[in-house]
Amino acid sequence: MSEYDDLLLDAYRGEVLGAALFGAMADAATDDQQREQLYALQRVEARTATRLRDLVDGAGLDAGADGPASDGRRMAEATRDADWATFLTTLRGALPPFLANFERLREIGFRDDPVLEDLVAHERAIDRFAELELEGRSADALEVLDAHLATV
Repeated sequence: MSEYDDLLLDAYRGEVLGAALFGAMADAATDDQQREQLYALQRVEARTATRLRDLVDGAGLDAGADGPASDGRRMAEATRDADWATFLTTLRGALPPFLANFERLREIGFRDDPVLEDLVAHERAIDRFAELELEGRSADALEVLDAHLATV
């Protein structure tokens, strides 16, 4: 497989994992505000996964989404007792390598591909969401996700 194929599959599977993770976390959340935010994160990840799936299928690649979805649900179970601020800090810490891979995928992909542009933008939106939420600006944080979902 090419570098493009590898990065595309990794991106797709990561979005599937993220959607399952955030969805399962939202389902288990006891705080209404956190539940709303987690569902917004789940929608961002699911939409990105759906858009990437078209590229994966178009490239004739085996998406293999069952494993990542199961992994995401297992990760949600492991975070069940995690403090919200700790979760957000961990999330922000995990994003830079993904963003770097997404930027590389965009660079080597089809010029100005809106799906790959959205892939990069969605990761930046999630980072900004977590940053604002950690600052105690929950309404602004959720607005970032809603604004991203309003694009495309």
